[in-house]
Amino acid sequence: MLDIGAGDGRWAYEQARRDPGSLYIALDPDAEALKEYAFRAARKPARGGAANALFVVGSVEAPPPELLACADELRVNFPWAALLRGLLLADRATLRGLSSLGKPGARFELVLTYDPAHDHGAGLDASVPPLDAGVFARLAEPYAASGLRIEECRPLGRDEALAIPSTWGRRLLHGRERSVFQLSGHVVGASDS
Repeated sequence: MLDIGAGDGRWAYEQARRDPGSLYIALDPDAEALKEYAFRAARKPARGGAANALFVVGSVEAPPPELLACADELRVNFPWAALLRGLLLADRATLRGLSSLGKPGARFELVLTYDPAHDHGAGLDASVPPLDAGVFARLAEPYAASGLRIEECRPLGRDEALAIPSTWGRRLLHGRERSVFQLSGHVVGASDS
C-alpha cells in the first residue's frame, strides 16, 4: 500500500499497526513532515513501532525509481498544494507519476476536498471549480489517458471523512462543512494520446 502525499505519514503508520502482514509506504516531498511518524515506526513493536511502515521522501511527479510499479494499492488522502492542483487539474505529470507507482490492475483511492472560497493556501485560482458530483465527468477522460480508470466517485459524509486517520484531513474538516469526494478505480495502461 502506497500513501502518496502522505504529509506526516499518520495514515500509513496507523494502517501498518493494524495490519502487520502488509507493507505500507508513506511518500511525501517534505522530510520534516514525515519525521515524527517515521520515528514512531522505528521503535520496538511494544513501544508503538511498525516494522512494516516505510517513509520515503519524494514526489509523485518524479517518483523514486525503486517505487515504480510496486504498489497493489495507491492512496491519496486530502492532498494539498501541488498534489491537489495536479489531481484537480488533471496534470499529466502528476497522473502519470501516480499510475507509474501501481502495478497493472492496482486499485487507487483518492479522498479529495477543495473549497475555492476558503482554500487559498492550496495554490489554486478561482477558475478551478469546487468539488461536486460533476468531478467524475471532468476527470474521467484525462485520468484514463494517463492510465487511471475512475470507476466510482462518491461523496463522503463528515463522519466517514473524519474516520480517515489523517492529521491534515482533520484540520481541513474542523469547524466547517466541506464537500469530500472519494474517487476510486484501477491502474490501466496509459494511452498514447
